[in-house]
Amino acid sequence: MSFFRTLNFGITRRTSTAKSNQSNCECSPNLIKIRPSSSHDIIRVPIQVVLSDKYNKALAFTVEERQRLCIHGLMPACVRTYDEQMLAIESNFHSFESNVGRYRYLRALRQGYERLYFQFVSKNVNVVLPIIYTPTVGLACTVYGMLYRGMTGIHINKHDRGHMKEILANWPMSREVKAICVTDGQRILGLGDLGANGMGITVGKMELYTALAGIPPSMLLPVCLDVGTNNKSLHEDPLYIGLRDERLQGDEYVCFVDEFMEAVVSTFGSQTLIHFEDFATPNAFMFLNRYQHCYCHFNDDIQGTAAVGLGGLLGIQRITKKPLEEHVIVFAGAGSAAMGIASLLKTELISRGLSEADAAKNIYFYDQDGLLTTSRKSIPDLLSIFAKNMKETKSLETLVEQVKPSIIMGATSAPGLFTEKIIRTMAANHERPGIFAFSNPTIKSECTAEQAYKFSDGKAIYSAGSPFPPVEFNGKRLTPGQANNCFAFPGLVLGTMTVLATRMPDEIFLLCAHELAKFPTNEDLQSGRIYPLVKQANEVAYKIGVKAAKYLIENGYAKRTLDPDDVEEYIKNNCYKLNYGSSLAETWAYPKMKPHPSTAGHGKKDQQKK
Repeated sequence: MSFFRTLNFGITRRTSTAKSNQSNCECSPNLIKIRPSSSHDIIRVPIQVVLSDKYNKALAFTVEERQRLCIHGLMPACVRTYDEQMLAIESNFHSFESNVGRYRYLRALRQGYERLYFQFVSKNVNVVLPIIYTPTVGLACTVYGMLYRGMTGIHINKHDRGHMKEILANWPMSREVKAICVTDGQRILGLGDLGANGMGITVGKMELYTALAGIPPSMLLPVCLDVGTNNKSLHEDPLYIGLRDERLQGDEYVCFVDEFMEAVVSTFGSQTLIHFEDFATPNAFMFLNRYQHCYCHFNDDIQGTAAVGLGGLLGIQRITKKPLEEHVIVFAGAGSAAMGIASLLKTELISRGLSEADAAKNIYFYDQDGLLTTSRKSIPDLLSIFAKNMKETKSLETLVEQVKPSIIMGATSAPGLFTEKIIRTMAANHERPGIFAFSNPTIKSECTAEQAYKFSDGKAIYSAGSPFPPVEFNGKRLTPGQANNCFAFPGLVLGTMTVLATRMPDEIFLLCAHELAKFPTNEDLQSGRIYPLVKQANEVAYKIGVKAAKYLIENGYAKRTLDPDDVEEYIKNNCYKLNYGSSLAETWAYPKMKPHPSTAGHGKKDQQKK
């Protein structure tokens, strides 16, 4: 029957069948009445939308939602509560024996059920963080080709020069993007050059933006710059997902990254925050300086680690009651982490009234070539102030005996570097020596928590980049601190994005360190823990975000017009909502409408005729 006949007569074959069925069910009260309407007129929301990762509530869809969204029957009758869904995920999560297996399960969960995934991560951050972040994410990156299941971000390779803007615009939610985390995969944790497999790191970082700081995932875009890899084993790996070429270098490489930065602001706007992650140390510092007056960007390996490192040093200051300027500090390693911490520490000491020379006087650097001395031929500009006019030594043990440090900070990826002799020497010279083993993952730590406590007779204040369990020593429970960047970058990003800052000045990293150092209670400090617990990471991110936003507003870096007193309310109103709302549009009662005067009498005339 044509559309016009349907319009005129108001019936179709399907409606007459429905009426026929209805008449039958009147004869038998046990039969269900069928609605006398035309099912072909039902407007159906595309099932691809209803069951997309953004909207899919799984078994939490109510019966009404299932019926009205036309997905009834596509899932079992059970309607699960929040607690029941969490129980189901926890049961699956813990059923996997390996952490990589758990990582793979969470990746599948994330790609199918966005809100459910972040509900689980936020509720179980203490358990999940070591899986989606360090240390497991590093191992996952080494086998990322095997774990790859589909789109997680944007991949731009060296053959895409001249077309980066078009590629970025391909992102399905390109109009919403406000922040990017980018890597070229050259220095993934302590694992070296993993090339395109580095995408796993940027994905993990941005998921913590949401899980810890409440930033909506639609605003976030992970990016991997595939400029090749010098890792020969990846060239030969049949599952490797990137280019099997040598890395771009020199001017060609710099021009490639320049084009990317220009394409980002051209596509997403000048207020877009760009987070650099796991670039090789020389490139990390080069880009940090190159773009400092051009873009809103930061490098987490340098600046995020620096804020966390300084926060730990301020914690040691709280325990020892000894000002930082009186501590002797040895940095083992001269990469981006150590250089970043030392630079921010110097800034902190200068802010206390010390000259640059006095601020650097008690800070020593040791790397693969030994103690950094003025006689060394090639010294990076940032480290020249720390070079000492001393006799060279290749032995870290000898250096520790000579300068008697009260704090040693390792970022070398050299497991076992902090030997029993080094730890015992420090404990003999200081009542509470500070030992930081920053290297990730756990197998790369310079020493374990148990070694630090055992060799120092329980005196050490120990922190590591990866989690270590508490240690029982002489009847006392000693709790290692976790110097995890998740205590810094989510809050800093939250504050920056809240006010649409034009830049991320050094001062907000100092602010972050001081805020972080306030979190441990006196009881925490007595147990030797100088960092918050991972389960407090949401609270840490919120407080740092608020402080950073207010600072940026008060110092003229904010593009969004926002009063400092309104920052907290704005953040709460615009954060990502973890709880489910109704999947159906709201309806409300409406009064009966008055008929048009020209047709008002027709109804009465028709009744009179009948």
